[in-house]
Amino acid sequence: MPLLCLPARENIISLINVGAGYHERHHSSGMSHWYVFNDFTVHSVKENEVGHMPINWKQPCMLYYTRKDIALKYKDLKVISPITEDIIRKDTSIGAAARLKTFTPLLDSEQFNAGDIVAMDAEFVTLNQEEAEIRSDGTRATIRPSQRSVARISCLRGQGPMEGVAFIDDYIATQEQVVDYLTQFSGIQPGDLDVTVSSKHLTTLKATYQKLRLLVDKGVIFVGHGLKNDFRVINLVVPQEQVRDTVLLFQLRNKRMLSLRFLAWHFFGETIQSETHDSIEDAKTALRLYRKFLELRQRDEINAALTELYEVGKKYSWKVPKDNGGTGGHSNAGTPAAPLD
Repeated sequence: MPLLCLPARENIISLINVGAGYHERHHSSGMSHWYVFNDFTVHSVKENEVGHMPINWKQPCMLYYTRKDIALKYKDLKVISPITEDIIRKDTSIGAAARLKTFTPLLDSEQFNAGDIVAMDAEFVTLNQEEAEIRSDGTRATIRPSQRSVARISCLRGQGPMEGVAFIDDYIATQEQVVDYLTQFSGIQPGDLDVTVSSKHLTTLKATYQKLRLLVDKGVIFVGHGLKNDFRVINLVVPQEQVRDTVLLFQLRNKRMLSLRFLAWHFFGETIQSETHDSIEDAKTALRLYRKFLELRQRDEINAALTELYEVGKKYSWKVPKDNGGTGGHSNAGTPAAPLD
């Protein structure tokens, strides 16, 4: 597997020879094939193009080889993750200032097993603004898209006596310049990510990533709102069967997606995100919505509830009415799900 640097564009791409097993499952072909991975773009390439490396614009960073018989010889080999549960129980902050306690670390008696529920939400900041130009024909072309970076990740217990209590609430320290904290949408304030002044529980992205990686390997079910986008920015691959995204659970086929704020008002008569966002509050609300979804599905009322939801949404232009004050949501789908204490 060659890993190439493209110095002229400050870009790193991968050229990977995907084995026959994948093509047998997806394309009914027993042949291996080369692919180029350039960020989220993937294309097939010819083998001679892989070996062609003009040094002025394609510089090899790493060459990785695999023995041809490795898959057959070690077919039943179990790969053991080097990440242990100690990583998720650590309560270490790299911030110099005193910090506020916003989560309760896992107890020694708490263990995660496959199928356990974990509610999650993430907040982001912008590292650079989008660069664009107006072409001669009047159309707008993006030269460089804006770059977002994860700033806070919160994970809550999804069952048990401490259901709804956060066990991870990590602020991700960054040394890069933040051009927009997106405070209205993220709740992140200037200084929150600075190790010299922050009062938050600061960690590195690697440390928090390892915690999430452990949860994925354990087989937990992640519950949240808009998780696909969160995982993409975090750069974490989570099997689809381990994701319960409320933005999709409460969506009618081929209809618009609804905000967490509107869903909370409709089903629970509560107004969240009034002034800013809080990832613990958002994760807890998503968990309550998931419980509500299971309740409606068990009573075979989910279709009627979604139909009513979209009728109310259309009536109020998909926004929480300001004069409603966040009370008395319009759902007739049974009793509201109980708050998570």
